[in-house]
Amino acid sequence: MYQIVLLDKPTSQVTEALSGRAEAHIVDPDRNNLAQLLEIAEGIFVRLTPVTDDVLAKAPKLRVIGRHGAGFDTVDIAAATRRKIPVVFTPNANSDAVAEHTVMLMMSAARRLIDLDETIHRGEYRREPYLAGTELHGKTVGIIGFGNIGRKVGQLCSQGFGMRVIVYDPFVPIGQLPDHITHVEKMEELLCKVDFLTLHMPLSDETYHLIDSERLSQIKENAILVNAARGGLVDEHALAQALDRGHLAGAGLDVYEEEPLQADNPLLKVDRHKIVMTPHCAGLTDRAMQRMADMVCSGIFAVLDGEHPSNVVNPQVWSG
Repeated sequence: MYQIVLLDKPTSQVTEALSGRAEAHIVDPDRNNLAQLLEIAEGIFVRLTPVTDDVLAKAPKLRVIGRHGAGFDTVDIAAATRRKIPVVFTPNANSDAVAEHTVMLMMSAARRLIDLDETIHRGEYRREPYLAGTELHGKTVGIIGFGNIGRKVGQLCSQGFGMRVIVYDPFVPIGQLPDHITHVEKMEELLCKVDFLTLHMPLSDETYHLIDSERLSQIKENAILVNAARGGLVDEHALAQALDRGHLAGAGLDVYEEEPLQADNPLLKVDRHKIVMTPHCAGLTDRAMQRMADMVCSGIFAVLDGEHPSNVVNPQVWSG
């Protein structure tokens, strides 16, 4: 049986998918057994724990890393590639879930869900003067990053709510965009036109704080920002200031630069009626969790069996 080390607590679906073919070793919360387990690891399963070059150096038998999720920024891909270790991940497995969650955040912020819920629980039923919400129909949504999730969000917004969709993605040829999508060459062309702005790209050195104070100031006044991609895409201090001064009408967030949030995070001090926050759970539906478990475990076993699965971040490890 293969020796698989789980750096994060696995879901029940992952445990079931590994059973029968692997001995699963879970790293304890205080990491006291990490070094010992890395010495025997043939495969590593990871969700949120960083897999650094230092971690890889302590795993002499390691042959594959499995990232439970559509992104892979928690893994040092360059270090894994240098060591000829394939990194498998789960692209598309949670795209529907994240896209639906994104639209939920848009609607929750637009219709002041937090404020309305609190009003009910305070026994006021309908507080006067009533704070009217905003309809999505007929509004313009800007999507930065038009991969699998961005496309699904665009489809939900245009077909489900009759919204105009504007896209910025320098890596997607214009000819591959649906006819009803408006494409812009520069991000700044989009920012000043949209009522909703949603982010759907990976985090990298180039995209870190992509939405900073300067770009926030360029966003149309009273717009709503949604981020269910990666927290580091947004300068959280600048976002808090934009919300506090009323430039933005609201925000819906599922991801944060530091997770879990620290008590001094500026977003926690923003008027709760202006911001809807969820704990990095956009992709965690029952169906998505099953798909991710099946895909990451099948990818791990394929590599260990000497095969070359398609869901590999760094297939160049097999060249040369």
